[in-house]
Amino acid sequence: MEKIKIGITHGYTNGVGYEVILKAFEEPTLLELCTPLVYGSPKLASYYRKALSLATNFTTIQRAEDAVADRLNIVECIQDEVKVELGQKTEEADKATTASIEAARRAYAEKQFDALVLAPGDKTPTDSGSTILLNERARVGLFTDGISLSEVSKHLTVEKMSKKLADFDLCLKRDFGISGPRIAVLALNPEPGEEEENIIKPVIEQAAEKHIFAMGPFAADTFFGSQAYTHYDGILAMYHDQGYIPFQVIPSDYNIIMHFEEDNEAVTIAQLNDAQLASAGKGEAEITSFCNAIYAATDVLRNRARYDEARRNPLPKLFHDKREDLRRSPKPEAQNAPDEEK
Repeated sequence: MEKIKIGITHGYTNGVGYEVILKAFEEPTLLELCTPLVYGSPKLASYYRKALSLATNFTTIQRAEDAVADRLNIVECIQDEVKVELGQKTEEADKATTASIEAARRAYAEKQFDALVLAPGDKTPTDSGSTILLNERARVGLFTDGISLSEVSKHLTVEKMSKKLADFDLCLKRDFGISGPRIAVLALNPEPGEEEENIIKPVIEQAAEKHIFAMGPFAADTFFGSQAYTHYDGILAMYHDQGYIPFQVIPSDYNIIMHFEEDNEAVTIAQLNDAQLASAGKGEAEITSFCNAIYAATDVLRNRARYDEARRNPLPKLFHDKREDLRRSPKPEAQNAPDEEK
C-alpha cells in the first residue's frame, strides 16, 4: 500500500515551527509511518537546520504528487526571501505563515494528501465541523465551539444534541477504533436546570435505544475533580471553556486538538500551544505533541479503513427470523363481535 501522506504547515516562521518539524523527522521513525509534505520555504528550512545543527535531510518539490517516500518533503509555496527575526512578531512572518496555511488547505481540499497537521502557532478552524481534544488520558468532544457563552443555550436543541452525540459515538468507533464507547455528557448548568431536564436527559435516554452508551448529565466541576473522566472513552462538553480548561490541567505528556469537517472525512490536527516565540532558536522546543499529532493522524486513517472495510459487502443472514415476518405482516382487521344471545 502507498504510505499515508500528511500535509504539514510550517507554523510561525519566527517561532519553533521549523525546529519542531526538523527535529521530529531527524530520526526515521515517523518516516516509516507516513510521507510528510511541509508547505513552506526550503530556504527557511535550510536556515533553521544550520542554525540548530540538525542533520535532517529534505527534498524540495513543487507539487504534492512529486513527494518522495521515506523523506521529508518541502513543498515550495514561498519563493521570496523571508527575514528571520527570532522570537519577534513581524508582518513578514505573518505573511509567510498565512501563505503556508492557505497553500496547505488548498492542497487538502484537492485531496493531494490524506490528513493535515498544523505546526505550533497554527490554529484549527472552529466555524464548522467537530472538535475533539485528545491526550493519553482523555478524549473531549465539544458540542459548541467558537461561539460566545451566551449563545450556547440557544444552540442546545434535542435535534442538534442528538446529532452531535451520534456523530461523537461514530467518531469514537470509526476514527479511534473503540467498540461500544462509553460517553459521559456534561451538564450545561452547575445545578440541574431546564436544559438538563428538557433536552440533555431526553437525548441520553433516546440514545440508549440506538445502542449509544451515554451517561449523565454530569456537573463538570465534580466530574473532572473526582477524575471520573478516567472511566469513559469520550466526554462531551457543552462549550469551549468547559472542555478546554479542565482538559489542559489533566496530567499528560501531550495535548492535541483534532478538527473534523462536516462530512467527517477531512481531519486537521494541531498541538495545544502557541508559536513559543520565547524559545525560538534555542534548540529547546519540545516535539512530543507534534509527534503525537502525526501518530493520531495515521491512526485515524488506518482505523477508518479497517472500520469501513469490515462493513463493506456484509454477509447475508444464514437464518430466518420469523419475528421479522410478524413485524412486516399487516395487522389483521378486528372481527365483529358476536351477536348477543337474544
